[in-house]
Amino acid sequence: MKKLFLAAGAALMVMGVTSCSKKSGVSAEDKAFDDSLACAWGQMVGYQANQMAGSNPTQKLDKEAYIRGIQAAMLVDTADQSYLQGLEMGSRLARQRYYAMKELDVNVDAELWMKNFRKNFMADSLADNVQDVMTGFQILAQRAEQRAQDRKDAELENSDDSQANIKAGNAYVDSLKAAGAQLQTSETGLVYVIENAGEGEKVKDNDRVVVNYKGSFTNGHVFDASEKHGGTATFSPSNVVPGFGEGLKMLSKGGKATLYIPGKLAYGVHGNPGAGIGPNQMLVFEVEVVDINPNK
Repeated sequence: MKKLFLAAGAALMVMGVTSCSKKSGVSAEDKAFDDSLACAWGQMVGYQANQMAGSNPTQKLDKEAYIRGIQAAMLVDTADQSYLQGLEMGSRLARQRYYAMKELDVNVDAELWMKNFRKNFMADSLADNVQDVMTGFQILAQRAEQRAQDRKDAELENSDDSQANIKAGNAYVDSLKAAGAQLQTSETGLVYVIENAGEGEKVKDNDRVVVNYKGSFTNGHVFDASEKHGGTATFSPSNVVPGFGEGLKMLSKGGKATLYIPGKLAYGVHGNPGAGIGPNQMLVFEVEVVDINPNK
C-alpha cells in the first residue's frame, strides 16, 4: 500500500492534481486530500490501462466494456474482505467460463454452476467422495477437449482443400490401375506394390529399421529423401506415419516397395505445412529395407 501512495503522490505532483470533489462527514482538509489522491490514483491507473490497451494491436480492447467491469468492482460499497475475495475469484471464473469453456464449445449454465458451488462450499465438512468429484471433472474436461478437437477435425475433413486432395489421390491411383500397375490395397486403405519382399523375418513395430526412401507427391515433386540425411535413415514403424509403418512391416531385410499412402494414413486433416503437405494429401514413398536392428 505504501508503494501505491508513493506512486499516486508522484502522479499528483507531476500532473498538478487538485481536489475534484468535496465530501461531508470529515474535515474539509482531509476530504480534499483524500479526493486529490483518489483523482491522482484514478488518472494514473487510467493512463496505465490505456497504455496496456494499446500495447496489443491484434486484440482491440472495448474500452466502454472495460470501464463497466472496473466500475462493477470499484463501486462496491463494502470493505468486507471475504466479499472482495469472492468478487476477485468470480472474475477469474467468469474468464474461464467465457474463454476457456467457450474454446471447448461448452456452454456453462451459470445458475446450475452456482447451485452446485454453493452446495459444496457451504457444507460443514468435506465429503468422502471429494477425490471422486475431482476425478470426475477431469474425465469430463478431457472428453470436452476431445469433443472440441473432433469437431474441428470434422470441419477440416470437409474443407475444400481436404476434399480436393482426397479426390486427387483417388484419381491418381485409378490412373495407375488403368495404366496396368499391379497395385494392392490393404484393409486400412494403403495402396502398395512390393517389388521384393526381402528375406528373413518381417519388420516389427519396435524394430530399428535402416532404410533408403524417397517421398514425393502424386505430381512427382520430391519433398523428402533419405539421401538428404546422409544416405540412409533409421526409425521404427511405430514412430512414422501409419501408412509408412504399415508398409515397412510387409517387408524383410532387403525388401523394396512403393507405398501410395492416402491422407488419412499420412498427416491427416492437419497435413504438415512445414513440408508443404496439405490436408489429407496422398504421399508416395519408394522404400528399401537396408537392415533391421543393426548391431544387435
